[in-house]
Amino acid sequence: MTMMKKHTVLYGIIILLLFFCFPEVIISSSTSYYFRTLGINDGLSQSTVNAILQDQKGFMWIGTKDGLNQYDGQECRVFQKENSSLGNNFITALYEDCEGYIWVGTDAGVYIYNPVQEAFQFLDTEIASSGEKITRAVTWITSDSQNNIWISVDGQGLFCYDKQKKSLIKSVSCGESNLANVTHFWFNAGELWIARHEDNLYFSKDNSSFNVFRDANGKEIFKGLVINTCVEGLHNCLYVGTSKGLIEVNLTSRKVRKLLDEYVRDICFRSDSDLWIGTEQGLYIYNIETDEYEHLTTPDIDERYALSDNAIYSVYKDREGGMWVGSYFGGLNYYPYQYTYFEKYYPRGDLRQMGRRVREFCAGNDGTLWLGTEDKGLFNFNPKSGKIIPFHHVELGHNIHGLCLDGNGLWVGTFSGGLNYIDLRTKTLKHYGKGDAVNTLSSDNIFSICKTSTNDIWIGTTSGLLRYNRSSDDFLRIKELDNVFVYDILEDSYGKLWLATYSDGVFCYDLPQNRWKHYKWIPEDSTSLPYNKVISIFEDSHKRIWFTTQGAGFCRFCPEADNFVCYDMTDGFPSNIVYKIVEDNEGKLWLTTNKGLVSFYPETGAKHIYTTANGLLSNQFNYQSGFKDDKGTIYLGSIDGFIAFNPYEFVENKQVPSLALTDFFLFNKRSPIGVKASPLSKSITYSDEIELSAEQNSFSLRAAVLSYQAPLSNVIVYKLEGYDKEWYTLEGGNSKISYSNLPYGSYTLRVKGANSDGIWSLQERILKIKVNPPFYLSWAAYTIYGVLSVLFILMGVYYFRKKSQRKHLRAMEILKYEKERELYTAKIDFFTNVAHEIRTPLTLIKSPLENVLASAHLDEDIKDDLEIMDLNTNRLLDLVNQLLDFRKTETKGFRLNIMDYNLSGILQAIYKRFTPLAREKGLEFTIESIDDLHASVDKEGFTKIISNLFTNAIKYSDTYIHVKLRLDNASNLLILSVENDGVIVPKAEREEIFKPFKQYHEENTHVQGTGIGLALARSLAELHGGKLSMDEALDCNRFILQLPLCHEQILNLSHTEEEEAVPAVGSNVVEPLSQSDSFRYTLLIVEDNAEMRKFLQKQLAESYKVFVASNGVEALKILQTSIVNLVLSDIMMPEMDGLELCNVIKSDLNYSHIPVILLTAKTTLQSKIEGMKAGADAYVEKPFSMEYLKVCISNLLKNREQLQATFVHAPFVQTNSMAITKADEEFLKKLNEIVQANIQNPDFSLLDMADQLCMSRSSLNRKIKGILDVTPNDYIRIERLKKAAQLLKEGNCKINEVCYMVGFNTPSYFAKCFQKQFGMLPKDFAGDK
Repeated sequence: MTMMKKHTVLYGIIILLLFFCFPEVIISSSTSYYFRTLGINDGLSQSTVNAILQDQKGFMWIGTKDGLNQYDGQECRVFQKENSSLGNNFITALYEDCEGYIWVGTDAGVYIYNPVQEAFQFLDTEIASSGEKITRAVTWITSDSQNNIWISVDGQGLFCYDKQKKSLIKSVSCGESNLANVTHFWFNAGELWIARHEDNLYFSKDNSSFNVFRDANGKEIFKGLVINTCVEGLHNCLYVGTSKGLIEVNLTSRKVRKLLDEYVRDICFRSDSDLWIGTEQGLYIYNIETDEYEHLTTPDIDERYALSDNAIYSVYKDREGGMWVGSYFGGLNYYPYQYTYFEKYYPRGDLRQMGRRVREFCAGNDGTLWLGTEDKGLFNFNPKSGKIIPFHHVELGHNIHGLCLDGNGLWVGTFSGGLNYIDLRTKTLKHYGKGDAVNTLSSDNIFSICKTSTNDIWIGTTSGLLRYNRSSDDFLRIKELDNVFVYDILEDSYGKLWLATYSDGVFCYDLPQNRWKHYKWIPEDSTSLPYNKVISIFEDSHKRIWFTTQGAGFCRFCPEADNFVCYDMTDGFPSNIVYKIVEDNEGKLWLTTNKGLVSFYPETGAKHIYTTANGLLSNQFNYQSGFKDDKGTIYLGSIDGFIAFNPYEFVENKQVPSLALTDFFLFNKRSPIGVKASPLSKSITYSDEIELSAEQNSFSLRAAVLSYQAPLSNVIVYKLEGYDKEWYTLEGGNSKISYSNLPYGSYTLRVKGANSDGIWSLQERILKIKVNPPFYLSWAAYTIYGVLSVLFILMGVYYFRKKSQRKHLRAMEILKYEKERELYTAKIDFFTNVAHEIRTPLTLIKSPLENVLASAHLDEDIKDDLEIMDLNTNRLLDLVNQLLDFRKTETKGFRLNIMDYNLSGILQAIYKRFTPLAREKGLEFTIESIDDLHASVDKEGFTKIISNLFTNAIKYSDTYIHVKLRLDNASNLLILSVENDGVIVPKAEREEIFKPFKQYHEENTHVQGTGIGLALARSLAELHGGKLSMDEALDCNRFILQLPLCHEQILNLSHTEEEEAVPAVGSNVVEPLSQSDSFRYTLLIVEDNAEMRKFLQKQLAESYKVFVASNGVEALKILQTSIVNLVLSDIMMPEMDGLELCNVIKSDLNYSHIPVILLTAKTTLQSKIEGMKAGADAYVEKPFSMEYLKVCISNLLKNREQLQATFVHAPFVQTNSMAITKADEEFLKKLNEIVQANIQNPDFSLLDMADQLCMSRSSLNRKIKGILDVTPNDYIRIERLKKAAQLLKEGNCKINEVCYMVGFNTPSYFAKCFQKQFGMLPKDFAGDK
């Protein structure tokens, strides 16, 4: 609560008279002081404010018992010993010297704040003579005319610090000889004044000898007092605050007078006449000219604009004229300079009965105002006295929505309470309510009342418009607005009645002409009414009609064009909801919104926005709530009360605010100063440029306009040149400038600021920002890149030279290798070709030799010689096969067929084969093996590896051969070692012996061999995925074979360990194919070797008709002209080899039925597989047994003959079962389909069949004869008879019917043919079914 006290008897008498003149409850109000509070919740470190200071930049410094606060109007930055170099948190005094350093007094010495480095330094200077330092509580700090700093310290005295000499001297002592503490001191006209605690006031001209102050009467008036503060006023007067009150001292006359009898803590002049006095009992505002004061105290109830505490410890005036009041418990209170003063009326103290939701204003006849509220009814307000008197009546509702003065009466409209007429002389009330009659109110919800120049009363309701009839005291309902929500009514200067509705736009009623016009919102028409919800109407002094809307701004009516000019937020207005328009005496429009108050000059478009930051009660005003009295005072109602102001009294704010950058943040943390990782070498407030690393390109700064009138209304605009294309605005309390991921480069940040009155700072704040590129894009990096590039070029030149040299050497090595390889290949090719050529002569030797040995009449001596010949023939054959196998491994033509075998059994079989040779040489031949050891190997390859190792061991061993087979479970390998003594291979030669044609033997010794056995064995081991080597034992030769137990490619083929049974030579197991004397099968022998060709022809001509050809091309020519029953062909031939010939025969429909036997020197399983894939029926290896070849030929022909006989004589054997090849199967299928389709046609013949098959008669005849051994006509007849047999078996038809169904002309011929073919008559066959 704010209360004014006057030091006159008249004031008390007036108060008593006012009280007794009003018998009702009177709520009084006087001129108020509205404070803003800055407390702990606002960021203040502690609530006790001991000292206040504004520095040269404009920052406010607040010293508390727990830290020093720097305040910029929006945020407090707290300095404490826990987060800064300030050594003590109890702040007792503040002072800024001429250089901008802030001297901070604490209860344990003095700290000097450097604003550039944002650091504190403890004043630890000692007195040269005594070594004493300032270590106790500081009571006051100031400076003299020479800028020396004077410091009073509790318990130590008064010190003077010479900044130039950086020396400290003690001017006044205490504590000794009963000298009291210095509580306060000041300089006046070159004299030093000091006050001692409960002692006296002294002054000195030389700062060393002091005199007690006495008044004009010689009295020591300050004796025994505690002097806390002193200020100098006009007329050479001092105002001294003491423990016993405020004392005025006229230094000229030495007259002293006591102005106030309170414990004074601090005093400060707000103006030449207004002295603000902080006491233990509140704040006194003393007018020196009138000797009157106002006493401001903390109310008993929570009051947001009042002082926060009665114990005032500090008072300070800033450069804008604002007053800062520090308290003991309530923090800091700020009273801004009243450039724009809004008197506030709201429920507080004695006004607590007043309603908050002020809606209606109406001028009374006696200079008072009637107020209608929506929560507490009707009030009468006296602007002169500030009194507000409630009007109570039982029938008057609390929700007032309309007021209109009518002579000595007042019309009062309510929401849901109908209409009331109050006689202001008698205070009587007449009530009008809603009725069913047409001359009654149409609704109890009254929203507007208007009295026109014709003395008519118009009432707007939620259900239409009414006019009051004075003569009959009833109402006329206006049918044109029946059920229309009429929100506001206005009569303009021309007598027209304007009506605003809440959903139907605006109506204009021309009373003289009795004409209505309706204006509504038209979409897409910017000149129409902007919105249909119109909530108020206003006519200004220029007779312009204005309308406000609920959501589309406001508009002005243009009578010339009969349209509207609209204004909304796009024109800079804070809201699109405008409640009321009031015009002041200067033609300025005042618009109330839900986001503040706007002053608007229609002629220039200039506007200014006022909010709670400027002193408004609330940013949201109320509907239709506005009024201007005849003195120009404007009253505006809000949802928290109402304000009153006179724009004429507003003072233009010409204070130019200062602008500062206050903080710099990296990664949302304030960047420290002088730290290695920080870009700041000094405070951002004093920095003109900063340099950031590439990783620091996301940062933010805080800017502050150091104006405290209305900080939330301050405006900051900024632009980062080099990055931003336009200026950006910060307002509404937002002061943070942020940038993220800024590209490297140089930028200039430009910042401007304006205070709440739109006064801009004189100069822009310029900050140059350089973001360095990442190291890989820096100049240092480019220098390194350049050096590296030169090095790379030099290294490249060196590399390419070396590469060229290496390439040349490599080419020479390759050439040498190719020459050696060419020679080696030529050697291999020579041996291979010789080996191939040897196999045919061997066949010609081996086959006749077998024939001779098979003769029963042979001399024993000759037989022994022939057996020696046969033995060496087989040995020669083994050597040839070994050479061919090695050649295949060299050319990667040797393919393994991996299967699972019992290696133990294979090894034992090979061991038994070589045991006679070892015994013959007298060697100890032993084997150590694991029983039933299975592994995945190629049997043929494994056998050759072991055979070569055993052969090599037998050749070179002297006394023993030890073989050991073991299993390594860890590596999943089988390991075979073959160890022998004899000539020991030197360590250097142990790798050489695995090369082809390399043999080791000592001098004068020679062992027969080709030199390819070990090379072949190693190649085969490597093909198995294993390895073959000699170990490093020097006392024997030990070969180690390592093979994997499992292999990825395993053929899951069944196999048997027993050799395939071959008929013995001369045995009678298979008889030669019996042939009649008139018929012999025809064989075609294809062999490029003339001797072999003649030998085969001679051997086979006894039983078969034989054609011969030297290659595949000649063979095909013979096949085209002759019928051949079997082809016997060599594989390796010029022009067309045997495999190609076999493939052609089996793929050609004319020959695919002919069996093919391949003769070859290729003995591997892979070669056999390739031959069988080509379609061969048999595969015979050279050298071969002639008897074996004859048996193969006989079996093939005999099986074919038996199959053909089965087809002919078996009634239910199908044609497709005769197919040998895929081509034959397709041919027979098509042939059978053609015959079945024409089976009922008795004239169907060979010619018809050949035409449908698109074949010649001879080709078709040869093909059918070759597959089925019947003529085409016989085949047709057989198919007819087989069909007949099928029909007879089914039994659904008679024999005669079947006869004709299968194409026979007569049943007798059918029966004859059937009996000849199947051995029984049709009737017998049908009976046996």
